[in-house]
Amino acid sequence: MMKRLPRPTKVSAIASPESASSTHRYKDLNSMALDYKNPNDWGRCSFTDNALKLQQFKALNPTATKREINSFLCSLYLPLTGTEFLATHSTIDDHPYAAAFGQFLGNGIDADIANILAFGSKRFDLISDDFDDPIRQLATRIYSRFEDMGYWDKAPDLAMIPTTT
Repeated sequence: MMKRLPRPTKVSAIASPESASSTHRYKDLNSMALDYKNPNDWGRCSFTDNALKLQQFKALNPTATKREINSFLCSLYLPLTGTEFLATHSTIDDHPYAAAFGQFLGNGIDADIANILAFGSKRFDLISDDFDDPIRQLATRIYSRFEDMGYWDKAPDLAMIPTTT
């Protein structure tokens, strides 16, 4: 006949929040949240830095629309935004995709959106959600022409972008 073991008095796998702090086995998930104001949260990896940049953008722009937030998210993966590029360069000739960037800018498209499109991203929704919008249609035609020419087939050397004027 098998001998029964005594019932455990405390189950450690299912612990209450009170016992969690005393055992130090469980992390407080609130203390793990990233905060863009905390300098120790920056520089861990590009993924968390981008999350912090988004958090900071939303904090500084509480009335930002979905389109503005989307535009910001797209620009995170570019060397610099269109506005930054125009502010730091005297000519668009230094842009890695100068021809496309110039075409989009010259046809009245916002600098940041023009930059996103110039890098080959088909984000026409940043211009307008309306497919009949004339600016969106124009941007689509310009993009299609560059795509047909194979403009984005060869990646530029992004290290060659000068950072000052």
